[in-house]
Amino acid sequence: MKPYHDLTHLVDQNTYHPFGGAYFRNVQMFSSHGCRHAYITMSLHFGTHMDAPWHMVEKGKRLDEIDIRELIGEAVIVDLSNLYGPGIKNGSPISKEDLESALAKQSLQLKPRDAILIYTGWMDLFHSDPVRYFRSYCTLGKEAAEWLVQKRVRLIGLDVSDIDLPSAYESAPFHPTNHRLVLGSGIYVIENVGGELPNLVGKRVLLIPAPFHLGGEYASGAPIRLLAQEI
Repeated sequence: MKPYHDLTHLVDQNTYHPFGGAYFRNVQMFSSHGCRHAYITMSLHFGTHMDAPWHMVEKGKRLDEIDIRELIGEAVIVDLSNLYGPGIKNGSPISKEDLESALAKQSLQLKPRDAILIYTGWMDLFHSDPVRYFRSYCTLGKEAAEWLVQKRVRLIGLDVSDIDLPSAYESAPFHPTNHRLVLGSGIYVIENVGGELPNLVGKRVLLIPAPFHLGGEYASGAPIRLLAQEI
């Protein structure tokens, strides 16, 4: 059996997010209780996480309305780091032409109901330079997002913090065009993909996303453990 790869960023008390990090509080310690137990407060869209349609679509599905078996399946992992990496471009939309060309050059056929994971290389800054990571990343342009919808993918994952550029959030109400298009088309989104992703670029994998099983009105997204196995 081929090994599984973990595509998830580590989250701890030092992990940065522009809206605030994860806050930990000890409630039981080994010295006093003979065990360790802590509380954590953080955004549901923190670290490697999945967006449910409910996040950006008024009547979209919540997490508890998604069968996890809808998420599991084949995926292609395309490398765009030579065009959109942090040493090459800042805050640029990924073009449809570049995405198509990269898939072709890497001999990746994108079939209906495939997932696609896009590696830009920005994941390397998640811990080392998080302010730049969140401010200057490259992500899908509008035409590239529309093309993926036309290709009938089931899920889009990126090694950046958002499927929309920071300009979409400059003032409320926000205008996250890609979120609304993709999630409104029934396609799920995973942001902040990391871990062993570089080991799998240019390959087809079995992708296993496992988000927190959250229900109710707050179920717009959740942290995820993302695993992949090369096919």
